Amino acid sequence: MGVARELRTVVDRQVQPLGLTMQQAELLVWTHRQRGATPTQLTALLLTDDAGVSRLVDRLEAKGLITRTVAGRDRRSRELRVTPSGRALVTRLMRFAARGNEKLLVGLSARETAELRRLLQRVSENLHKMPLDTP
Repeated sequence: MGVARELRTVVDRQVQPLGLTMQQAELLVWTHRQRGATPTQLTALLLTDDAGVSRLVDRLEAKGLITRTVAGRDRRSRELRVTPSGRALVTRLMRFAARGNEKLLVGLSARETAELRRLLQRVSENLHKMPLDTP
């Protein structure tokens, strides 16, 4: 089942007219929700490394959607902040995501939807418990 890959492809196509990729949209929305997020905190969410997050932030910063600010006393540490333009785009992205979720669940009863959410939550928890060692 390539559901994750198919979903990423669909979302990438749908956010492309906004000048974003799915990863950029995820970074923007997550940063809006988690005020003061640091780039390092985003690596696991976006399935990339520090350099990958840095490139994503560079692109969003160039578009005027995010800014980096010094975090506390450590001048090397940066926090990400969503700009007013970024917040307006986040509002659109969240409405878009809600409509997309509705379309994904068409044909499922409320009970089936609840069961799917419960099962996916369990899978997510199991993934977080898995050791990072190689096979």
